[in-house]
Amino acid sequence: MSYYPPGPPTYPPSVPFGAVPPEPQPRNRRNLTIILAAIVAVLALVFSGVVFYVYKHNKDGFELPFLSLTSADAPGDQPFMAQPNLTNRPIDNGLRLSANTGAQDQGTRTVSGTTPGLYMGGSTTCDPAALGNYLAQNPSQASAWASVYGISPSAIPYYLDSLTPVVLTADTWVTNYSYAGGSAVPFQDVLQAGTSVLVDSSGVPRVRCQCGNPLAPPASVPIGGYRVRDTAWPGYQVNYITRVAYNTQNVTVINNTTTIVSQAPTQASAPAGTSPLLTLLNPDTRQLVERTVGGLLDLSGQPPLAEPLPTPAALNVPLQVNNDEGAADNGLAGANETAAAPRALSMAESNGNVPSVESETTDENGSTNAAGETTTPGESSESSSSSSTESSSSSSSSSSSSSAAPSPTSFSGSGDSIGYFTFEEDGSTVSCSAPSEETTGSVSLSCNDGVSRTVYQSSLSQSSVSSATDSTGVWHVSLSGGSTSSAAVISASWQTLITLTTTTETTEETTTYETPETTTETTTEEETTTEETTTEELPETSPAG
Repeated sequence: MSYYPPGPPTYPPSVPFGAVPPEPQPRNRRNLTIILAAIVAVLALVFSGVVFYVYKHNKDGFELPFLSLTSADAPGDQPFMAQPNLTNRPIDNGLRLSANTGAQDQGTRTVSGTTPGLYMGGSTTCDPAALGNYLAQNPSQASAWASVYGISPSAIPYYLDSLTPVVLTADTWVTNYSYAGGSAVPFQDVLQAGTSVLVDSSGVPRVRCQCGNPLAPPASVPIGGYRVRDTAWPGYQVNYITRVAYNTQNVTVINNTTTIVSQAPTQASAPAGTSPLLTLLNPDTRQLVERTVGGLLDLSGQPPLAEPLPTPAALNVPLQVNNDEGAADNGLAGANETAAAPRALSMAESNGNVPSVESETTDENGSTNAAGETTTPGESSESSSSSSTESSSSSSSSSSSSSAAPSPTSFSGSGDSIGYFTFEEDGSTVSCSAPSEETTGSVSLSCNDGVSRTVYQSSLSQSSVSSATDSTGVWHVSLSGGSTSSAAVISASWQTLITLTTTTETTEETTTYETPETTTETTTEEETTTEETTTEELPETSPAG
């Protein structure tokens, strides 16, 4: 039998006398608490990462589809032909389609494919026979290529013979098809003016000559529902992008206003034994000429055509894709649907039908500059980050690059072209004057900050200024040089351009008469010198031999 030692009971030294000692917490409960806290922390990090990714790449569960920009000489991504066999180049600015042609529709201008001057003829860099031979030697590409038009590979030569090579006179929106995984994969693409294509008798682009890719009409989605990738070329503006009207539309002029009506007029068939005609622009004479459609290939060695070819009207319809993924990539509501996805429509409405820009520093929720100029990954990080900082998350893409919306452009004077304008760049007001002589292509500006800048002369015309003025009344002009590629103009004044016909003729006469004399004298002196030098050097070099 044991007894407690005499005296008051003892407690642990850490517990004061008279206090009740705490119950010891089991070790496993503490460990469980620590583990649960760690799990909660990890889940919070994962959740925030997912939310950030979705917010960055999607909006309301919808990822903005891409709109590619393909320059005239680019081979293109995943082309049907292994090696591009042609070289294109941008056309002279004076040969471009007039800014007044077509009707504004969903952020672009819509024209009929048979519009005179929509395409340029003359010598085109297009070889449909080479494309037909290549496809005949590559059955997989041929099968994918033919599927775009709903024909069999054996009908390809006959379909190619129904097309005509032309050159685009405007940046044109099409559905392009790349060759990937043995299939033709559609994507939305803008082809630069100067690109050689094959068109059908309705004037609808069907083949890009540079790479052999099939082409089709674009999706029925407002252009503001896309985000632009690739590098924009000088003179690119969203307002000038052209797309050919569908066969259920007719672009007509009513009361001096170009309008799109919902039903195309009945077209009379070509007389028996004749071929349809297209009215093309001759680049040498700059006159409109008629050209017969098709009939360029020798089909004598081909087996007889065993199926009817699709009509242009049957193919000139809005895009639809037979799978949900492809539909989403093109901004459509779903598989086998031609309607635009609701999110694409809402984005286009919120940003004034100006596509957003895909770049490393640009907000992917849809912000872009008001003129629709692309901010490409190749631009300096300082310029891109500055633009991103100045744009608030709640502002639409139609706002300017500054944090506050600019005031409407103040126009003054009279004339047919802008002669003077001011804008802000890097916190300073810049004033630039344009030459008063009428010319084509780009012109050099004289600016008060001493920076060398150029602008396309056509961008200063009344029709171009009207097209490049947004709904708030701000005129945006595309510039080359300086740190601003698209300037929101504060004020501008008009001028009347002067045509220097007399000066040009005098210069040509002077050159014609003086050049031969100068050239003859120079040639004689050079020949004499060469002979004398040779005569003197021979005695010196002979002993050494």
